Amino acid sequence: MERKREIQTYKKGQVIFKEGDKADCMYDIRWGSVGIYANYGTKEEKLLTKLSVEEFFGEMGLIDCEPRSATAVALEKDTRVEVINKECFGAFLEECPTKVLVIMQHMSHRLRNLTKDYVEVCGTVAEAVETEKSGKEKSEGLQEKMKKFNDFYNKTAQK
Repeated sequence: MERKREIQTYKKGQVIFKEGDKADCMYDIRWGSVGIYANYGTKEEKLLTKLSVEEFFGEMGLIDCEPRSATAVALEKDTRVEVINKECFGAFLEECPTKVLVIMQHMSHRLRNLTKDYVEVCGTVAEAVETEKSGKEKSEGLQEKMKKFNDFYNKTAQK
């Protein structure tokens, strides 16, 4: 049975979804490009990645139904994306089996980066505790790392 394809078109600068929105689908880019942003529309706005044709986004929301972790914005006029919800996800993967590996690679990359960040934070905490225990003064490098993590934590906690 052929699945019905829902294609949505967005103007340049139009938000596809916002950080914190309910998530129940992913998107496959058919034309144009999409920017994925943290803190979109604020002075802390950061472009995390730029995606183009045949790339996808929003797969975490499709899989775990948790709120969106970033904001997706169309970067070109008439950007078109295919909406893939839970009902048609299986058929999508049958039609595009190479996407399974791409999705897994994408999620593996994110997990590796998260693990790297976690290990870095743990190392910084251990270094800070050891410095405190020894009575030594915190190095400039340690102070910079602690400030970076403190600033990130405070921004995240305010959401």
